[in-house]
Amino acid sequence: MREVTFFWKKERLLGIDVGPMYDVVKQITFLSYVKRVPKDIRCVFKVDFLKGKTPEMLNELYYLEVLEILHKPTDDSDPYLLLMRLDHPLPNMNARTGGSTTMAGSRLDGEGLTYTIQGKAMKLRLLSGLARLMLKPDRTSARALNLSVNSDQGPLKPKQMQLAKYAYDQGYYDIPKRVRITDLSEGIGLARATVSEHLNRIEAIIMDDMFSSFDRQYLKPEEMKMIVETIEIEARDNHNDEDASFQRLLSTIKKNIAVEDSSTNLKNELFEDISDDEIEDSMKAYNEKNNNDS
Repeated sequence: MREVTFFWKKERLLGIDVGPMYDVVKQITFLSYVKRVPKDIRCVFKVDFLKGKTPEMLNELYYLEVLEILHKPTDDSDPYLLLMRLDHPLPNMNARTGGSTTMAGSRLDGEGLTYTIQGKAMKLRLLSGLARLMLKPDRTSARALNLSVNSDQGPLKPKQMQLAKYAYDQGYYDIPKRVRITDLSEGIGLARATVSEHLNRIEAIIMDDMFSSFDRQYLKPEEMKMIVETIEIEARDNHNDEDASFQRLLSTIKKNIAVEDSSTNLKNELFEDISDDEIEDSMKAYNEKNNNDS
């Protein structure tokens, strides 16, 4: 499990769909979910309004709907407690992944927007990529979480752990290897291709959990296409697709995707003429230099 916190400065938020919220509130803080399914996210928020502003004004934002005033303060200096329906592309994607959740205390205030989510690294990667396509965060921090009290903690599922341990015990990860994938597949009665695919997936999960950085998440073209299609479908279903703020956000996402895609293609062009032997020679030279320096 990982926890990732994104922070955007107020002055940069004013240019996207979150900006108009500053015309109504001084601070809005997420407290808890009441219901959390795609297209119907209901949350409790603590809201400090600007002088003369009321909860009903939040309904003018396409992504918020006030369902109930849970607490109305008698003093203007005290906050409201509001039950609201949230319909924004980032929280919607968060709900759709099924493996991540927004943490209480996430807030919009005079400094900016602080958005903290927890979940498995591979789920958070998708959300991090979408957040960056909407508006690159000014600051991103991540930490590993240890929420388990038993020995089954970690990014791998129990069966993946069993296979990884079996491969390790048989000497598959020894240098040099004591067994081949063919030997492993015969030992457990699975097809060679199946064992190979599962081991590759296990290694990818472990590497992602150990080394993933959430401040520079690059999504695959098919993932970016899926994100845009999902956002557009949900907006049409919820009748938000004609809202000017939503259109600006969607346009920004598409422009950032175009920039990122061209950048990825450029990187591929830059490195396409480099052979595996040249890469291996470079790595050997790099390691020799480090060994000599140490």
